[in-house]
Amino acid sequence: MILKKRKFIALIILGLYLALHTYLITVMSQPYSGVIISIDSDENIIVERIHNSGWAKHTNITKGDIIKEADGKTIGKQQNFFIQKHRILYAEKISIENNGKVLNYHAADPVGNTNSLLEVHIPWIFTILTLMLSIFIYQKNNSSANYLIGFLMAASLSLFTSRSSGRDDFGAEIILAFSFQLGALFLLYFLYSIFEEKGIIKRKAVTLLRIDTIFGITVITIKLLNLFFKNIFGSFPATLMLFYFCLNILYAVGFLIYMYIKKRDSHYEPFLKWMLLIKIIAFGPFIFLHAIPFILGLPYLDDKIVALFLFSIPLGYSYLIITRQLLDINFIVNRIRYYTVLSLLPTILLSLIVNIIVSQENDYFARFMQIFFLIFILNILFLFIKEKIDFSFRDRLFQDKTNITQSIDQFAEKLSSMMKADELETFLVNEINSVLNPSIVAMIEYDNKTSTYTSKVVYGEKDQFILDKKEKWIIQYDSKGKLLEHKGALIIRLYKNNEKKTYIWVGHKKNSTTFNLNEKNWIITIIKYSRLAYENLHAVSSLVSSIEKQTFENHPDSVSLSRLLFQLAEKERRRLASDLHDSALQDQIVWYRKLETFINENESLPLEPMEQLVKIKNGMVDVIKQIRSTCNELRPNLLLESGLVKSLEELFSQLQMRVKYNLEYDLDNISDTFDDYNKAISIYRIIQELLNNADKHSEATHVSVNMWEENEMIYIDYCDNGKGFSPQILHKKGNGMGLSGVRERISSINGEAEFISAEGKGLQVYITLPRWEN
Repeated sequence: MILKKRKFIALIILGLYLALHTYLITVMSQPYSGVIISIDSDENIIVERIHNSGWAKHTNITKGDIIKEADGKTIGKQQNFFIQKHRILYAEKISIENNGKVLNYHAADPVGNTNSLLEVHIPWIFTILTLMLSIFIYQKNNSSANYLIGFLMAASLSLFTSRSSGRDDFGAEIILAFSFQLGALFLLYFLYSIFEEKGIIKRKAVTLLRIDTIFGITVITIKLLNLFFKNIFGSFPATLMLFYFCLNILYAVGFLIYMYIKKRDSHYEPFLKWMLLIKIIAFGPFIFLHAIPFILGLPYLDDKIVALFLFSIPLGYSYLIITRQLLDINFIVNRIRYYTVLSLLPTILLSLIVNIIVSQENDYFARFMQIFFLIFILNILFLFIKEKIDFSFRDRLFQDKTNITQSIDQFAEKLSSMMKADELETFLVNEINSVLNPSIVAMIEYDNKTSTYTSKVVYGEKDQFILDKKEKWIIQYDSKGKLLEHKGALIIRLYKNNEKKTYIWVGHKKNSTTFNLNEKNWIITIIKYSRLAYENLHAVSSLVSSIEKQTFENHPDSVSLSRLLFQLAEKERRRLASDLHDSALQDQIVWYRKLETFINENESLPLEPMEQLVKIKNGMVDVIKQIRSTCNELRPNLLLESGLVKSLEELFSQLQMRVKYNLEYDLDNISDTFDDYNKAISIYRIIQELLNNADKHSEATHVSVNMWEENEMIYIDYCDNGKGFSPQILHKKGNGMGLSGVRERISSINGEAEFISAEGKGLQVYITLPRWEN
């Protein structure tokens, strides 16, 4: 019942909303001359005044002229079908009598044409946008949604009505009296409601909203009285309406600023910034460039121009509500600030030039402000669009290698493939030669301990390179690694290693021109990339050297290091298993099902093709099983789900089906409770590696595995009748048998192992592992 009532009310409001727009469109479609008429004592229809927005303003019609005909029809006191309320004359053609002469005027004169884009089309677009957004918001069914719909509808009606009320139309002025004030009132109600719903505030400021509502009703009442009783208050109601509207908007902006300062360290910050930005863009130009100057009697911008910024309301709220995502508001604000500074000086100069050329009127300041404002906004928008185009089409628009963006992109892509410092140095020098075309490139090493310099020319003639005293001094006292310049040469630190600093020295260009800002920025950026790459290569090289020097028997940190390496390997196995399962395996299953469906739906195929398809299907089944088996070996999910014993039993079962040897096992009195997963997976991998080794290397026909637990110790006995090997082979890296890896894994979990083997005597392994970490 409540939903039906809500829908009924919504339909009534929608119908009224559309009816009011229909009325306003009807008013706007009539040819508006702007002539306000009166009747003199001789019952002549005379021109009392001419409204600025009518086409007659641009003719020679003046106050006191007698109107004889309108659109070819004589008008008088009894023929007033052209005369609307408040005596407004709507006509395309007017004949007037002035000093005994009859003159004809037509709305088709170039200066009298109405700007239909600003008058009709833009308000219609705004109405359509707000209507679509309101229909979407209606589904939310809460108080903030209702207030937002009211605000949007009031804003669109105000924009539309401002065109008609400017013609002194009685109905349009009544609509504006309500919509203009209700829009500002609904905005405050919306802000308090949505903040309360989101938990930004605890409750609405009920008293404040009631006072504001009473004030708004009072303003509307005064405006209506002024309309019905022939301007008894003069221009005061119009000023009061603007004052009330500005007061509400400024309070809303101030409230948003206050809430932003209060909540800027919370997750509400981006939302509050967006709400604040929408209000400033939408209403800032109207308040500060139209309303306040109008109230103070100063030159102001036409409301048709400032009203264009109202489009930020439906567009901004559409983005927030529909996508539920926020752009990086800080980036946008910083960009606006930066582009504003860039645009300020050229805008002032252009505005002055254009104003001097095209404007000979008295309202010089107002014209200048209009031109300045339009050019200023267009400049900022142009810079935003340019940045977007540069990014989107950077690979196609800029084909020259001196372009920073493209060259750095290409450099970064190739840099990732560099594995050695020598390769990186060669690549860097080649890139510098290609882009900067220098006469010479040298590498300079400075030893801070000995204060000595070592230089090496890597490109160009060696005889042309001389490191003078000033350059040595610059390098010696360089602490920040910034770009240094001396006599047309560029010097910048490449990397630092202990007490030694390595610099790259780039001589002047071959064409004898100086390096421009674009080129300097380019070399600074690629050196930063290269410096990071050098540091990473050096760190990896040092780590590898350290690992190669360590022996797991006598190094105090070897157990921890070994454990870390095995954990990293296990993590990589899980990642690879996940990739196989989620990509290759799923693709195989999809194609298998498609093939199976095709075979079932085409049983009439010839026998030979059908047999081939069945073979392919069976082959795909084998591949699917193999991938599943591989995934299980890489990531034994059963270990997490059912424990170590069940996982080992499954491993033994799978191996027995594919290996040549006979496998016997006994898992006695083993608890599946471990202090961490790494202990369980380590035991699993140890046994798995021993069994795989028997399959690949030992040529055994019988293998046995016994595992039991006693006194918080786990014992594993492995035995096979394979060909055996010399015990010394365990100490050789890369023996191809994997047993040294087994020994290291056992050591990594603080276990002990004894390997017994000889040529032709098989292999026995006795493993002892502590259940808990010490």
